[in-house]
Amino acid sequence: MDTPERDRNEKNPMSMIGADIVVTGNIEAKVDLHIEGRVHGDVRCATLILGENSSVNGSIYADRVRVSGSVEGAVETKDLAVEATARVTGDVVYDRLRVANGGVIEGNMRRRPAEEGAADGGKLKLVGPSAEPARVFIE
Repeated sequence: MDTPERDRNEKNPMSMIGADIVVTGNIEAKVDLHIEGRVHGDVRCATLILGENSSVNGSIYADRVRVSGSVEGAVETKDLAVEATARVTGDVVYDRLRVANGGVIEGNMRRRPAEEGAADGGKLKLVGPSAEPARVFIE
């Protein structure tokens, strides 16, 4: 029996790079990507989720990015969520930004102009630590 969650996962599959994996070279994916390991190279995908112990040493280009680990390189995205355990070192270009208390960004930051008709007008939001560090989805 098909469920709405199964249908969503089949339409937007997520690939994972496990904690024991080190990738040397650029990654280009047409699917969403969850990284728990280390990447030495650029990453391009639709949605990128970086786990707490993950690291990317290279540039990131994705529609949505949630960082809980570390990034050394530029980040270009529409939606960026920097979690409390995250450290981003490099220039950041974004449309929408959320930085949790404790998250660190070192580098130049530039907000692209909000697209007309954006629901929240592109306003920055300050958030505190989450009581439940379960899954966070960026929409």
